[in-house]
Amino acid sequence: MKKFFTKVAPAALAVVAMGVPTLAAGIGFTMPKVLISVIGMMMTAFQFIGVATVIFGAIQMGFAFKNDDADGKTKGMRAALSGAIVYAVGLGGSVYFTTSGITNI
Repeated sequence: MKKFFTKVAPAALAVVAMGVPTLAAGIGFTMPKVLISVIGMMMTAFQFIGVATVIFGAIQMGFAFKNDDADGKTKGMRAALSGAIVYAVGLGGSVYFTTSGITNI
């Protein structure tokens, strides 16, 4: 997990950051529209990452039950709960922007 946060996550954020000028260069894009689309992509990414983490935690917990490993059960439960929280943040952000009148998310 440490490798993910030190190598994969910064690379993903860099890719998203490089896409902002590309979107802004298009005809009809203003900064608020670009910002809204970037926030929408981030909220969708949070939801996908949350679901993947929940699935990973469930698999880890299943293997821990198979091997009767108490420490593995705890780690699996933590991973599943943290994934649920990340998914809720993404979903909450999408719902907030949609209900506050900001469209295109």
